[in-house]
Amino acid sequence: MARGQSYPSERQFFTDSKTGVRITKLTAFPTVNSKLYFHINAFTPDSKTLVFHSYQYAKRDSRVDVFKVNIDGMGLVQLTDRPYVRGAMVSYDGNWLYYVDEGYFRRVSMHSYEEETISYLEPLTWFAESASMTYDDKQYYVEATLKNGRRGIARFSTDGKEAEVLFEHPDITHTQVEPTEGKVIAFQCGPDQHNRNIWLIDRDGSSLRPLELPYGNGHWMWIGGTKRIMSNLEKELQGIAVMSEGDAAPEMYVHGEHYWHASSSMDGQWMVSDTNWPDHGIHLLNVATKKHKVLCYPNSSSCHPQWTHPHPSFSPDGKMVVYNSDVTGIPHIYLAAIPDEMLEELAR
Repeated sequence: MARGQSYPSERQFFTDSKTGVRITKLTAFPTVNSKLYFHINAFTPDSKTLVFHSYQYAKRDSRVDVFKVNIDGMGLVQLTDRPYVRGAMVSYDGNWLYYVDEGYFRRVSMHSYEEETISYLEPLTWFAESASMTYDDKQYYVEATLKNGRRGIARFSTDGKEAEVLFEHPDITHTQVEPTEGKVIAFQCGPDQHNRNIWLIDRDGSSLRPLELPYGNGHWMWIGGTKRIMSNLEKELQGIAVMSEGDAAPEMYVHGEHYWHASSSMDGQWMVSDTNWPDHGIHLLNVATKKHKVLCYPNSSSCHPQWTHPHPSFSPDGKMVVYNSDVTGIPHIYLAAIPDEMLEELAR
């Protein structure tokens, strides 16, 4: 396999047997196919194309490549051909796939498939998948294990002028930059004695402080450009809370289910979340009315490997939700079309 190679469509169309929602199964190749993490941009801005991870063969340490595919299941093309691709995400202008591999910061054209090496950062040994960018596509952040054994947050500028580890800590996961201004970076660590596990730092790596939102389960993201953070809560609390720095207390948005991985639309008007223990489907939530309804049932196993979790997320236009499921025995990528009548019902 090689960068830029195209493949026949693997698509399948069906409707959810309980909700009647139209589903497109985008992958069928019999290895692990996994969507990007729920807070990472995987779509082009026209909502017509998305990218995903695909294992080369059925082995736990298989090399992972990144592919793109159109929302109709056509246009399946391999984008990467290096052995250690991590932190893949689509630029918000839709022109590039950015990623890191063994200290190198690279990008691949979404159109010509030509690859460029932008910069290199020597102290890094292993990258996580948790990458994020500012909306202007100028700054890229990713967490990594450093050669000293500690965890670090690395920042790369897409013009190649900056490449640095701006913060170190023994435990860092789920790193995300606030996307509108890029002045604050949040990450997960903990929980501490007050059950807080979302921490904030300034752009230069200074001013470490907690977000005063207790009992988060570690699955959270910035709500579009609102500078507010949404977080799933531990099972005992069963809900999704929203908070910005300086708020007196978190605001509860929904109760009654063990919401497991939730994400927001880019305009901040909608949330979507899978459920677990028990699995009661993927729920769609209107932020203004706080009404919610089951969109579809992924029937995934939701065990420990990340590719068994649905990890639902929106297309930029807010009309589709992409998710993972291993209901066939092999993890694949699915796309649910949100019915207009469901959007209207939840907005009333």
